[in-house]
Amino acid sequence: MGAIHKEVMLHGLERHQMIIDGIIQELDLEAYAFDIRLILIEAVTNAYYHGNLSDCSKPITIRYLLMDQLLKLQIEDSGAGDSGLVFPEAIGSDELLEEGGRGLYLIRCFSDSAEMIHNTMYISKSICPS
Repeated sequence: MGAIHKEVMLHGLERHQMIIDGIIQELDLEAYAFDIRLILIEAVTNAYYHGNLSDCSKPITIRYLLMDQLLKLQIEDSGAGDSGLVFPEAIGSDELLEEGGRGLYLIRCFSDSAEMIHNTMYISKSICPS
């Protein structure tokens, strides 16, 4: 199978779960649906609330590349950017039930790498062929 490289743009969170499910189906990655869905929902939600400041008129772009055994994701918001964003490797038990703060930790746990450069989150995940 050749590489699949596409992008989709959304405004707000009204259709984000449907779009994410469509990406999983298109890439034929149902075996990884839980991980990919969790990563993308957290990343898109973060982009909407923190990057776009909950403004539905500002776009969020999801770019995805599946090549060989690697899925690369980019989630770009319309914000000024936060390259100093830290993806924690651990969080305390008192933080598990707090309203914010878990998303970046979960992205880190379910991906191989994650980093924020300016207003784009770069995430990669190894995929083993079925």
